[in-house]
Formats: sequence, structure tokens, C-alpha cells
Amino acid sequence: MNQPHTSRQPRSSTRTWPFPSAWLLLGLVVLGGGCEKRAPSPQTEEALAPSMPGVRTFAVRGVFKRLEDEGRTAIIFHEEIPDFMMAMTMPLPLKNPPDAANLEPGDQITFRLSVTEDADWIDQILKTGVKIDLATLPHDDPGEWEDVVQLEPGDSLPDLALTNQFGGALALEDYRGRALAFTFFFTRCPLPDYCPRMSRHFAATQELLKARTDAPTNWSLLSISFDPEFDTPMVLKGYAAAQGCDTNHWLFATAGEAEIEAFGRQFDLILVREKGSISHNLRTVVVDPAGQITTILPDNKWAPEALAEALIEAAKPAH
Repeated sequence: MNQPHTSRQPRSSTRTWPFPSAWLLLGLVVLGGGCEKRAPSPQTEEALAPSMPGVRTFAVRGVFKRLEDEGRTAIIFHEEIPDFMMAMTMPLPLKNPPDAANLEPGDQITFRLSVTEDADWIDQILKTGVKIDLATLPHDDPGEWEDVVQLEPGDSLPDLALTNQFGGALALEDYRGRALAFTFFFTRCPLPDYCPRMSRHFAATQELLKARTDAPTNWSLLSISFDPEFDTPMVLKGYAAAQGCDTNHWLFATAGEAEIEAFGRQFDLILVREKGSISHNLRTVVVDPAGQITTILPDNKWAPEALAEALIEAAKPAH
């Protein structure tokens, strides 16, 4: 079977990281007291240390929630970063993990966010002395959501109707007979460790498999955008070209918001939308030619070599 492409007419499809300013204001007013008690804006504090060439830096204020990834990542609800990112709860890598050792849930903090083309991290963390009740913050944190029943390796992959970057109709069932890896993303994702990393990893996986003489030929990659309002076929086509996408093996597609959310929740994919922004976690899934799920990668820690091996293993004939 050839890589699914434009064999059908396009189907109609209809639905980025969030943060209600009203909720944020409520949290700060209720717990931060009057204006005279609020911590000064990071922009008015002592200037940040000079950043390295090629690094964009932002002075940010937020609320510490918890540590994850063995203390290397801080879960922080941050205020809006003008011209970069809406207010939201984010897992942010710590440049120096010990800097967060004395933080407690609800501590209001200021910090520096540094962003390059392929990485981001925070440092220069300071407590403001203000405590915020976490219950007053937006309910946008996947780690606080109720558990959902999700698909696991060994389960059959449900079908999903999509529209690819050429405007053609595509369905997951079209990949029967091929080992498939798919991930979720959106082209406007601002942090390089999230959607851009997934695209870089898929591009590297594509090149690894094409270069291996012992690799099967019946493998495919699929990047599914959960931002159909912005990620139209034309946008996806341009984005795919920028990633070096070989359409014989790798397609980009999207579907209606409700359909993608219902499908993604089966993999515990969390999407929270407000004001054109999307808060989300990450999921990458590998499926064998019979449509059976073989691997679910829940974060951004995996390497392209691991995904290539998972596809090679999934493509092997069943015994």
C-alpha cells in the first residue's frame, strides 16, 4: 500500500495554550491584597543579566505549583508574556534545579525565561513574598485533571477522519498495511521543546529510516494539528515543506476541534483553549500494520532513534 495521499475529496472539518485574565486578576486581588502589596512587575525590577547571542529572554511572573521530572522541571502558572505567550500553566525546564529547592506550592515568583531555536529554560528565580491560593488559578493543568480511560498498547486504533496538507481527505484506517507513528502539534506553538521538538524528531526519524538499508518500506509518519482554525491545508503545506517532509512517508493533517479532542483524550491528550492559544501535553503513538497500538510515548524525552526502532519493530510481520 502506498502512503495515503490525496485519493479522496476533502471532507469538511471544523478546532491553542490558555489563560483567563479574569481568573488571574481574581487570584492576585484576593490573595495579593491591594495594589500597594503587589510585587513589582518584573519589567521594573533589577535588569536581568545579559543573555547569550541567539537567546531571547523574557522577564516573567508566575505561581509555582510543583516539581516534576525528578526536580528538573517546574510546573508554573505564569502571567501573559506580551507578544509571545498567553498566561497558562507550563512545565518549564530549570537551568539550575537547586534554585527551586526552597519553593512551595502557591509561591509567587519572578524568573527569566530563555528561548532558543531548539530549547528553553528558566533561571534567576526569586520569591516575591506573596502567596497565591492555587484554587483561584485557571483549571488548565493536565496534572490536576481527573484520570480518563485511555487506550494502551495492544488496543486497536480507532479511526479518525482528517484533511491533509494538500486538502485531500485522509483516514487513519488508510494506514492499514503500514507501520504508523503519529503525534499532535500546532504550528503556532511558541516553545521549542514542545511542538517544534516533535517536528524535529519526526524529521530526524524520517532520515534515519530512509538511510537504513535494513529498514522496511511500509512505514509512515503523521503530524496531526489540533488547531484547524489556523492550521489550514495551505499553512500545513508550508510548514511541512519547512520541516523537509517527504510526502512518500510523512503527512500533516488536521480535523475538527471536537473530533481531535475526543480522539486525543483516548491517549490522555489534554487541550485547553482560550483567546487563540492552546495549553497541551504531548503524545506520540506507534501503530502496527494491523491497526494495533504498539507504543505510546507520553512526553518529549524520547529520541528519534527510539522512534525509528519502534517503527521497524511494529512493521515486522505478525507471527
